[in-house]
Amino acid sequence: MADSDHTRKHPRTEVILKVDYDSPEDFLADYASNASDGGVFIATQRSFQDGEKLSFSISFPGLVSSIRCKGHVRWSRPESQASEDSPAGIGVAFVFESEEEAERIRTLVKSLALLESRETDSPESAAVDSSPFRVLLVEDNREVREMFRFGLQKFHGVRMSDHRALEVVEALDGRQAWDLIQTQDFDLAIIDLKIPIMSGEEIIRAIRKDKKTHALPVITASAGGDEAKKSAYIAGADLFLTKPVMLVQFFNSLHRLLGLGRPADDEDKTLV
Repeated sequence: MADSDHTRKHPRTEVILKVDYDSPEDFLADYASNASDGGVFIATQRSFQDGEKLSFSISFPGLVSSIRCKGHVRWSRPESQASEDSPAGIGVAFVFESEEEAERIRTLVKSLALLESRETDSPESAAVDSSPFRVLLVEDNREVREMFRFGLQKFHGVRMSDHRALEVVEALDGRQAWDLIQTQDFDLAIIDLKIPIMSGEEIIRAIRKDKKTHALPVITASAGGDEAKKSAYIAGADLFLTKPVMLVQFFNSLHRLLGLGRPADDEDKTLV
């Protein structure tokens, strides 16, 4: 995604951007990748300061009218730090002036994600194995849960070939998560380290000590940097993702953890 119009009348004047996506999928990928910040990523080589206010309109083919939004810069990645998977740009957090504005974005994302999951379904996906592929998602942030659910649906529809249905079970705190782990079977767990009641590290340690669950694949996510990463691996996590989580990183992690190998470049593009 790139900004197609940029106006700066004065260094302290609000910046106005027009953001055009090539497809609804591009918008979903952008939103999902930055859901932990409650916003989107705008690819640009222009310089912005953290906290700088923005007004921007979102549009893509099939959208009847553009969506006008407000936000502020949460973080920036200059050209000197850019890479093929992480282009130069800014992470923009939405600023909603009413709950109605926030719900409009959530409704759009949910409807597009549902359409995506339907399009990836096919007659051949009738379950060969009647048991679903069950994922426990432990995260107290609603936007981040939506991002991971969207990513799992996309990954399942495009890459997984055993035709098992996907079932995602959500837990909002550590106690709820541990109760589910003790009473239900899962094929994968995605656990945020910083959750209420029982921390992610405590859950992972409990998983590894239990004979029934000690081999459960676990992906962890946190914004705590190297210290959080070290804590996650000491607790017994298989993979660690730094927030905000990029979808390409999430997909590659699933490939490795599920024994599918690293996807080819063309598969990366299809997934994202």
